[in-house]
Amino acid sequence: MFHYKKWISRLNQPVHAGSLAAFRILFGLVMLWEVYRYFDRGWIERYWVDPVFNFKYEWFEWVHPLSADGMTLLFYLLGILSVTITIGLFYRVSATLFFLIFTYTFLLEQARYLNHFYLVILISFLMAILPAHRGYSVDAWLFPKLRKAVVPFWTVCLMQFQIGIVYFFGGIAKLNADWITGSPMDAWLPRRSDFPGVGEYFAVPEVVFFISYSGLLLDLLALPLLLYRKTRPYMAAALVMFHLTNDRLFTIGIFPWFMIAALTIFLPPSWPRNLRNYLTRKSLNQKLFLTAIGLAGAFVGIWFHEGYSTLPFLTAFMITIVLVWDFHKNPAVTKDLFKEPVAGKVGSLVVAGLSIWILIQLLVPMRHVVIPGNPSWTEEGHRFAWHMKLRSKSCNEQFYVKHRDTGEKVAIQGMPFLENWQRRKVSARPQLVIQYASFLSEVNQGQPVYADIECSLNGASHRQLVDPDVDLTGVEFRDWKKNDWILR
Repeated sequence: MFHYKKWISRLNQPVHAGSLAAFRILFGLVMLWEVYRYFDRGWIERYWVDPVFNFKYEWFEWVHPLSADGMTLLFYLLGILSVTITIGLFYRVSATLFFLIFTYTFLLEQARYLNHFYLVILISFLMAILPAHRGYSVDAWLFPKLRKAVVPFWTVCLMQFQIGIVYFFGGIAKLNADWITGSPMDAWLPRRSDFPGVGEYFAVPEVVFFISYSGLLLDLLALPLLLYRKTRPYMAAALVMFHLTNDRLFTIGIFPWFMIAALTIFLPPSWPRNLRNYLTRKSLNQKLFLTAIGLAGAFVGIWFHEGYSTLPFLTAFMITIVLVWDFHKNPAVTKDLFKEPVAGKVGSLVVAGLSIWILIQLLVPMRHVVIPGNPSWTEEGHRFAWHMKLRSKSCNEQFYVKHRDTGEKVAIQGMPFLENWQRRKVSARPQLVIQYASFLSEVNQGQPVYADIECSLNGASHRQLVDPDVDLTGVEFRDWKKNDWILR
């Protein structure tokens, strides 16, 4: 029988604040690294200064980039906020501003949609409302009233849930005919025959199937096995290798390293204190040995990363030592709970808010189930659903402007006004096709625009993606329902 009051009481039990504070620090450091990458690689100019045209998200067409100087200053501010989040200075304001500014940059260009950008938005929103500054923060030092050794258990559970659903829905999305038969990995892996040691076997069908099914099982089993004490260190170690391999095989930015760092949230909430005590009790020789193991793990991480970067090096060093400790001690989360629960009206309000958030996080990734067709083809319900590395699309496109007076269709040569990185995305994504068609119409005195686009999904035969007889300036893309102008 479900005991509602007992459940509320457990969610509100105080636990050590160390885990949440450590997550805050790691999040801030990863974000600082991400901001640095924008300056180091010239991405501010590339994505928001050079383009003539930016692709918008539905309902956010009014969001536009600032000037070149404005965008640069904005990223300097993001860097400063990453630092203040890390050290816990004016934390609530810092986390809120970071969430708002990062979300703004995300909304500026839909052709740059990545699942980990969406994850950063969700995590930064949660960080703004969670008391992650109660420990290991400047705020706790400046304002003693904020300093507390505990946080409610639900704050840790919420972050575990948010990280866990990335794995879970990533696995659910892989339960499709293409992935089960080895696609698109059978197209991607042979291209990485340079992968040291095993790359020469990436064209072997059995190896492709092994890697495909390993990814599927890891995603589906990650959350339950991370929550179960006895399997936690083994699953964490497997996921570390999974993310390191992905970092080597694919260009996916900060995502592997953020997910590696985020594994710490599944440890007992007092893990920073317990790990410190564990290391303190070791002799000098044992400490040197652990340091050597940590450095070995760090160099392995850098090898997978194919080049030195400070944050991957430190993350690999830390996670290696944490895994050694977890394998040795394997502490239980339940022993970390204090006896005095926080009860009453506040607890009920918290549960109501958590329920709404959890419901949204469960329903949004599943919306494609009620839409006919394959979301990897139609793109309906594909975004915000943790569909990762599921599709490889190659398209041949031809846009036409039709003159109303003569009825003549004039072919548009190439895809003018777009940057190369935009061109690679547009033809395969119907929601971008219609935006580009509308732009072409504007620069051609409002004439109708049509497109003849044939695409291949995961190596299948080319076929029409959008109806070539439909004026694309007169249709809309709706992410939550069937769009009749997209051919199934």
